[in-house]
Amino acid sequence: MKNPTLDAYQQVFAMACIVGRAAGYHGTESLLQQQLQKDLSFYLSDVPPLDSAQTASVADSAVTPVLGNWKLVWGPVVLEEVIEGIPTGVADNSLFVAECDAVAFPGGPVMPAYVVAVAGTNPDSLYDWGDEDFSVSKVVNWNTYDPSGFTPSPYVEDTPFISKGTATGIQNLLGMVSPDTAAAPGTSLEQFLTGTKPAEDTAVIFCGHSLGSALSPTLALYLKQKNYLDHFALTLVYPTAGPTPGEANFAELFNTTFPALPSGWEPQPLPYQSWNTMHWNSIDVVPHAWDLPDLLKVAKIYGKSPDFRTAVFLDALEGVAVYDATQSGVLYTRIRNSSLEGTPQTSDGKKAINVPPQTITDYVSQLFIQHVDLYRDISFDPVVPGLILSQPLPQPPKSDLVPGLREVTRDELVETTCAQFASWVASRALSVVKPLAEV
Repeated sequence: MKNPTLDAYQQVFAMACIVGRAAGYHGTESLLQQQLQKDLSFYLSDVPPLDSAQTASVADSAVTPVLGNWKLVWGPVVLEEVIEGIPTGVADNSLFVAECDAVAFPGGPVMPAYVVAVAGTNPDSLYDWGDEDFSVSKVVNWNTYDPSGFTPSPYVEDTPFISKGTATGIQNLLGMVSPDTAAAPGTSLEQFLTGTKPAEDTAVIFCGHSLGSALSPTLALYLKQKNYLDHFALTLVYPTAGPTPGEANFAELFNTTFPALPSGWEPQPLPYQSWNTMHWNSIDVVPHAWDLPDLLKVAKIYGKSPDFRTAVFLDALEGVAVYDATQSGVLYTRIRNSSLEGTPQTSDGKKAINVPPQTITDYVSQLFIQHVDLYRDISFDPVVPGLILSQPLPQPPKSDLVPGLREVTRDELVETTCAQFASWVASRALSVVKPLAEV
């Protein structure tokens, strides 16, 4: 078989997109997991059937020429949190592992590879927003971090620290166990990876978009430092559009552990083509968190709003972000990263978006386009090329929905995000809102 249309970077990024599909549904943990498993059967081979009368999947014929021949080897696992005794009803964290026997790495060899795909923020998850994304005012000492139980502590100079939210996310990922109906049932990710006997010269790659872009490099570093990945010839990370997981010492530790280019490999010309580097759209709000100079651009990233109330709110949103980040006592610092040039859009394909934003909905709608769509193309007329994928992945049949689940619309996710921003600002307003004179 000839090489797929997507290069290795794009294939790995596609896995980060696919694992995020669980965010598109409402339902119980079991149903959400089943739906993600069903969706994966469209993209990957060897996905166990939900019905015992069926056989393991063969990836759809529209997928393999684009994505290549990948098979599921662990999971998928979906975590639905329970908050004060009430299940969230959404996918709060999701994870799977896929494997391909021959991946052609640009500038490098052809070799087998495993991909650990970590889902990003579910915009419908109040848990994701509150306990993982926004939980940056407290930090955790990386040198003493134990995912089975940890306590935030004051910052110590010359010591790597991560945010409490990042620490919580890694705790969740390492505690997830593959269900009985999934691949490698009854095992945790750590158990699966340490028990794997890969072929010689096999790579393992960690990827994730958004929140997954903070968690995937942190997860890779944790497992690497514990020597759980020593039987792989190479460990790579491909995070995209992520908030900052830790401060400067943590970033330096990551950068030292995972160099920009494997030894003997040739640099590649395209902007998205580098490993162990967080790639981000220059006008995507999310990766501006939590690096202080970039946080100070958040309110006017799409231009100063001509609407007084909207301008006040966006300044307040920026102020809250700065307040929470600085309360930690650390200066959050990105891991090795490379920005890609985004362009403001004046439509979401259905309705107009004002630039500069005249409403919070304008701002959040633009945020969604820049944070999600622009990395993998916008199918407008004319098409806007994606920063990483030049065209969208093939999509599973719309009707193939597990009974009992409800699909979530884009408008609902935008509305939820607007409400979450409002709640976040309101909860801290007295301490951090900028004086109106500054607007």
